[in-house]
Amino acid sequence: MYEIDREKFGEFLAELRKEKGIKQKELAEKLYVSDKAVSKWETGHSIPDVSLLVPLAEVLGVTVTELLECKRMDAPESMDASRADDLVKTVIELSEEERSRKRKGNMLIYLICVFVACVEMYCLYRLSEIWDFFLVPLLPVVGLSILFGAYIWLFIKEKLPSYYDENKINVYVDGVLHINMPGVCFNNNNWPYIVRALRMWSASGMVVFPMIYVLLEKVIGYDIPGVLLVVLLTFFLGGLFVPIYVLGRKHQYGDKPAPRVKAAPQKSIFVLVVIAVVMGLAMWGLLGGVGTISSGTRVMYVSNEGRSHWSASYQYFNGFIQRNLWVAENEDGFDVVITSEEGSMDVEVRDENGNVIFAQENIQTGTYEIKATGKVVVRIDCEKHRGSFDIR
Repeated sequence: MYEIDREKFGEFLAELRKEKGIKQKELAEKLYVSDKAVSKWETGHSIPDVSLLVPLAEVLGVTVTELLECKRMDAPESMDASRADDLVKTVIELSEEERSRKRKGNMLIYLICVFVACVEMYCLYRLSEIWDFFLVPLLPVVGLSILFGAYIWLFIKEKLPSYYDENKINVYVDGVLHINMPGVCFNNNNWPYIVRALRMWSASGMVVFPMIYVLLEKVIGYDIPGVLLVVLLTFFLGGLFVPIYVLGRKHQYGDKPAPRVKAAPQKSIFVLVVIAVVMGLAMWGLLGGVGTISSGTRVMYVSNEGRSHWSASYQYFNGFIQRNLWVAENEDGFDVVITSEEGSMDVEVRDENGNVIFAQENIQTGTYEIKATGKVVVRIDCEKHRGSFDIR
């Protein structure tokens, strides 16, 4: 069986490239691969995918046969049937070897992401017992990223059928994946970039999104149910569809300039942004609006805000602050612990229907028990107040 000598192939490739005066980066750009891939070809660590043999030969000014033979043929040489058969089998082996290598690499990356996601979720589960934050909204995001990621890392087609290159098609359907992107024609120029964006999106959902969640919950201190929906919409719409649209449009014609047509407003991105904003505001409103709103001056203000608790201490507070809290059904209510050193404080609590269930002005140091379940809105008004409060 005929086999390619990788070192010989790499030396021949480097020789041809230098004769043409082409740098590795320039050759990589012409073939839509990384310059590291070209470097690996020339050092004999790997060989090009079979789909790159024809464009590689054209760029270097040789035939595919010369590439496979690793030598120039000054005049047409006759080739017996067995030799031709060996070359064909070599091309098939190259294709299978490259596909197998890519599958193993993609599987390794996917399994690493899944492992990291599982470790993160376990750590967050243990921390949730200490920090008392709501972990449930993370589960569908990470779960979908893992399930959808299994398809796009392991089973998605790396190359589209030829009819995508011959026709203008903006719909791709294969198994669980359905993409309909008006204004973008899918073909083998932009498809590798789109696949890469899909994989980055799934990996982000497994590894990065849990950290964003924790940042919102514990550092920024926003109310998670409302803000999370906005983040989810940004992640799914902005992190998925916008890159597909941008990359699809950018690489739709490969290295050829896009045909000149009468400029039309790019409505697709605008529509996506409007939908995201409208849905985010609507869902935010359905779940009770913003988490924390405030006005006034706060000096040395330190707060710990969660789904079912809220505490703060400060040197000076003049103004108001309002926050939504969720009281579990199995609890009778919650306590408000106030410490007043100077100034005055008023506290008002309303249920989800807007009914006042607790209101008291000029509260002094003490503990107040409030009977309520479900969502409540707590408003605190301070006038040159110094002290702290703890609601849980």
